[in-house]
Order: sequence, then structure tokens, then C-alpha cells
Amino acid sequence: MMRKFRCLTCKHEFELEEAPAVLKCPKCLNRFVELVSGEPLKGKPWSSKTYSVKK
Repeated sequence: MMRKFRCLTCKHEFELEEAPAVLKCPKCLNRFVELVSGEPLKGKPWSSKTYSVKK
């Protein structure tokens, strides 16, 4: 699975199979971070559930 990364300095985005041991941007050789994509959750919203104690 390809993982997305972005450089903290030059904002260059690229994909790698896995994170290397040394986190250096291939363009400017500064640090980069992994981008985390948020996927929509399926099902009912949590607000519709009641967690109160029934009497």
C-alpha cells in the first residue's frame, strides 16, 4: 500500500511504499511527515445512541 508524505519545508508531496529510516525529502533533503487521510465512517452517528442508564 502506498503511503503519502509531505515535506515540512518545501511542501513537496510524494508517495512511498513504506517510511524510510531517515526522513529526508527527496527534493530539498529536509524533514517530511506522513499525511493521514480521514475516511468517512459508516453507520449511525454516535449522537443517535443513548448511553444513559435505563430505570
